[in-house]
Amino acid sequence: MRNFVSRPVGYLIVGSFAMIIGLSTGVGIGYFFGGAEQAVEVVEVSTPAEDDKVVSLNQPVAPLPIPIPQKLPAIEPVPDEDVWTAIPEMTKTRSVSADAPAPWPELVEKIEADRLESETAAQEKLKNELAQKLAMQAVREKDELAWAKIAEDWARQMPEDRQEEPGTRIDRESAVWEDNAVTVPDPAGKPMISIVIDDLGLNRRNTVRTIRLPGPLTLAFLTYAEDLERQTSSAHAAGHELMVHFPMEPRNPDTNPGPNALREGLSETEIRRRLTWGLSRFKGYVGINNHMGSAFTGYSKGMAVVMDEVRKRDVLFLDSLTTQASAGRKTAAQAGVPFVARDVFLDNEIDARHIGQRLAEVEKIARQQGHAIAIGHPHGATIEALANWLPHLEKAGFVLVPVSMIIKHRRGA
Repeated sequence: MRNFVSRPVGYLIVGSFAMIIGLSTGVGIGYFFGGAEQAVEVVEVSTPAEDDKVVSLNQPVAPLPIPIPQKLPAIEPVPDEDVWTAIPEMTKTRSVSADAPAPWPELVEKIEADRLESETAAQEKLKNELAQKLAMQAVREKDELAWAKIAEDWARQMPEDRQEEPGTRIDRESAVWEDNAVTVPDPAGKPMISIVIDDLGLNRRNTVRTIRLPGPLTLAFLTYAEDLERQTSSAHAAGHELMVHFPMEPRNPDTNPGPNALREGLSETEIRRRLTWGLSRFKGYVGINNHMGSAFTGYSKGMAVVMDEVRKRDVLFLDSLTTQASAGRKTAAQAGVPFVARDVFLDNEIDARHIGQRLAEVEKIARQQGHAIAIGHPHGATIEALANWLPHLEKAGFVLVPVSMIIKHRRGA
């Protein structure tokens, strides 16, 4: 053992252990008793074998600095127009050399076909617009000729001593409704049927078609239609009886009966003003009937005012009977106004089958009570149904009469 320690290698090993123990003890004592003084970092450095010893560095080793990149200047965005090259607009007149190669012949053919199709479509549109204008002009000219023909027939058929405008007789001091009534032969006991067509005057074409139906019909013109003097004169000349179709308030508040309609909330003065306006729109009528009015005709106070104005003009009242609660009959009787009510509506459903069923119902009622009043409207289906039905009415044993004739019959005249 002594020999081992005496050897140089033994010296080295023992010295190393002693150094480690001493360093450990020194670091611990410095940690607890060193205070706030700067600690000295100890670095172990290896030396060549012949100088095998430990070197202590008394100076602290500073940490390596970390480089911080400098802030680069902001890059301004470049506008699109500075980046992209503008594409020149192609013009329709741009020419292409005949010698230029055509790498896509199918594309060239399609472009040409599309151009031809576009030009053809534009020409067709212009042609259709021109045809439509010509057709509308022809319709207007046809309507004008129709009105002129009816007026000419009226003037030719009227006796010379009665060459007066229809309606002028309304100012006479007699039973106006009787003076303005269309005269028909005595029914001789046959059941009578009266056909009333409402809502006339707005649709000029269907008004003309209605006037051309065989009569006598009773034609009711709306107060707010235009050109009423000419339309009603033509109807009178064709042998039909005239009535004023007066707008009155319906039960449904969303339904508009038209301008100057009679309403429950109006004062008596305003009701009379509106009646005066409506009843002066044309002349030659036998009476008045209500347009809509499911609310107003049930208003007794307002209907009493209406009957007073009707009585003053010495005309009759036809109740369209848009409500079973109508006060028309009662107020007419109190005012002494000639009164009659509708029996059948022809076209609540506008189709030929339904209208045919209603006409059969009219015939049934006429056979039962001796007369019947049907109300229809100038729908195409209604006009066509009447055009087919009216010529056969006499052969079926009925007499077509105006409304005034039924009132005369009920009065025993």
